[in-house]
Amino acid sequence: MRTVKSRAIAFLVSAALILCGCGSAETTLSPDTPQEAVEYTLESIRTLDMTTLNNCTDNFVQTYHNWIGIPIESEYRAFNELLQPQSKNSSRYKTAYRLDQKMTERLTWEITEVREDSSSNTAEIDLMITNINMQKVMERYEIQLIEAMLSDPGTGITQMIRDTVNAKDILISLIEELDDSDIVTTPVTASAYRENGQWKIHMSRDFINAFSGNMFADNDSEEIIRLEEQLDDMANEWADAFEERMDKWAERFEKNFDRWMGEP
Repeated sequence: MRTVKSRAIAFLVSAALILCGCGSAETTLSPDTPQEAVEYTLESIRTLDMTTLNNCTDNFVQTYHNWIGIPIESEYRAFNELLQPQSKNSSRYKTAYRLDQKMTERLTWEITEVREDSSSNTAEIDLMITNINMQKVMERYEIQLIEAMLSDPGTGITQMIRDTVNAKDILISLIEELDDSDIVTTPVTASAYRENGQWKIHMSRDFINAFSGNMFADNDSEEIIRLEEQLDDMANEWADAFEERMDKWAERFEKNFDRWMGEP
């Protein structure tokens, strides 16, 4: 079982890499079949066509408003960050766009079976989705974070925070280091439903994980487990040293207090 510290690190890593969302050449398509819906969806992800993606899926969740009812933020299941209203000229947007491109430009897929239920206007589409191995990228990133903490108890934590803030740039570099063989094919079943005469794809976690190159899979490699054990040992040493310092401080405080109070 992973430790609290490792789960916290994994949370930071995942938070740093939630797909950003970008605008590209945008079109409006209305799928007439479940197969068309999933084809349009995956092609829109590969080309970063957010208009088509949102038209062909349930990616949009809700819009949040301020106290006077003005919309301030919208929530999406994937590509959330850059689907927010903000300048496309900002450095944050440009970095996120570059990361999205690196993550989706090699995306391919194969539809193996479509099962449509006309009575309920739903369907299931079996797919084999291939992309770069983002699980491997995430593993390397997590190892880098832990090694930074282990390198020096003080500066290591500072470096980890800095690496988390600069996560997208680091992840782009790690993706660029991948070999042509660093790809992964994930079988997944996508769910579709018919709404207002057109088919849409449900953006389930499994579907998002599949087109994201298995990005959200647990990273429990032997190397990470070994580093986490070292991190546990270091944390225990910190705790023991801190407890010892506190005991000495309490002893000194008690002696000083007695002296201040005139105790013999």
